[in-house]
This record gives sequence, C-alpha cells and structure tokens, in this order.
Amino acid sequence: MNLKQMEYFTTIVNSGSISAAAKALHISQPPLSMQMKLLEEELGITLFERGSRSILLTEGGKLFFERASDILEMTGGLKQEMEQLGKGLKGSLRLGMISSVETEAVIGHTAAFRKLHPEVNFLIYEGNTYQLLDKLDTGIIEAAIVRTPFPEGSYECLSLGSEPMMAVGREEFFPSSSVDGVSLESLSSCPLIIYRRWENVLKHSFSHNPPDYLCINDDARTSLAWAKAGAGIAIVPASIAGCSSQGISVKPILDPGLESRITLICRRHSSSSSIVREFFSFWNAL
Repeated sequence: MNLKQMEYFTTIVNSGSISAAAKALHISQPPLSMQMKLLEEELGITLFERGSRSILLTEGGKLFFERASDILEMTGGLKQEMEQLGKGLKGSLRLGMISSVETEAVIGHTAAFRKLHPEVNFLIYEGNTYQLLDKLDTGIIEAAIVRTPFPEGSYECLSLGSEPMMAVGREEFFPSSSVDGVSLESLSSCPLIIYRRWENVLKHSFSHNPPDYLCINDDARTSLAWAKAGAGIAIVPASIAGCSSQGISVKPILDPGLESRITLICRRHSSSSSIVREFFSFWNAL
C-alpha cells in the first residue's frame, strides 16, 4: 500500500461515496474503484460495503481509516517541519490538550505565544491523557498539555503548575463532619465518581474500607457532569471544580500531597522542531 491509496480511501470515507470522492480528487471513478480493489486485495480484507448511494465501513475499514488518517496527518506534519527548517518560527504546532487543562490561563498563555510568533498557528488534538500519549509516541502530535499522573519516564516534562483535588457533590452525600473539608477515608462509603488514571493513586488513601466507586470514567469533566446531575461525589482538580449548580457543594480534600500537575510534554530523546523548543522555552520563562 502507499500514501496515495490511503488518501484515496480516507477521501472516500469523508465524502461518503466513491463517486463523490472521485469528484473531490479530480479523477474518474473506475481507476479510483480499481485502487480500492487493489488495496483490499493487498490487505486481505473488505474495507467497505458498496451501496448505490453510500458506503458502509466494515470493522476492518474503521480501523484502517483511523490508522490511515493518523499516518497522513503525521506525514503532512513531517513535510511541514522539513519546509520550516531555516525559515524561523513559521508553521503549525500540533499540540494535544486534555479537556480539563483548557482553562482561561492555559489558553491565554498559549495564545500569547502566537503574539510573539504571528506566523505560528495551532492544530489542537483533544483526548484523554493516554490517547494523547499514544499520538505523541507515534508522531501525530509534537507536544501535549496533560495532567499527572502518567508514566513520565519517556517524556520531557515541564510543570505548568499544580492544584489540589476537590470533592464535588450534593451536600446530602457528604459526611456530617465535612464543613471545612473532607478526607478521602471519610468518603470511602460515599458514591464516588473518579476518572480512571486516579484509581491507583486513590486506592492508597483508603487504608481500612474499600471505596464505593459509583462511576470510573476517562475525563474529569465527565466526573463533574455526573456530580452536577446529583449522582454522587466527584473527585476533580480545583480549576474545574467550581460550579454554580444549586445544591452542589465543593469541598477541599484534606489529605496532604493529593494534587494534580498540569504538564507540558514532548518525546524524550527525539529531535523536536524549532517551534516546539521555543514553545517550551516560552512556558519555562513564565
């Protein structure tokens, strides 16, 4: 297979049909269909079911579309980096961001970088921390702003700040002694809502009773949404804990050392672009 076939296939998927893709690619339909047949023969699978008006991806087709899209993104980024060499800071920074770090402060500082380098723009990729680590490892993105905890050994890490974790939920769920704050141990029998990466960290804080996890999910904002809906108590970073929902309380967690660090990362032992290096220097100087 080759990049051209991947481009043809992703265009077909995005266009919804072979005929529409042929128009978008400015080629006739028969050679496009032939390229897809050759691709399927090489892969040994059927990528999509042909219909009179539209296509329907098979499971193999869905996986190939995801991987092919990533490869085309990475190839385009590499080409841009090569063109950028020797031209100063000009081009796009492929930056991953998890939803809970897209705060006014982080976005404001990131936008301020553009004021210093007006020929740089941002291509933002969103996902949870582990999805962004995977994109970073495969070269789809060049840097990411994520939260701890995550395995840091493979990455250059620059801490952008830390914040305590908070408990958010209806007052009725909290222990009666939680006026000024709560300990995790006191919440062990409460319906807790956490995001998955904190599960291993939190289990060491419940020394006697196993916690009552109502929901374990992949995003702190999902945890907060469940808490606002009155389902239980969410444990989330302070920067997103504030809420105005009636009947919802926000309480500090009193356990020492329970905090989340917002961290800018790139791959360790890899050749970073001049934009990435300057982006790190910009944040480090703040």
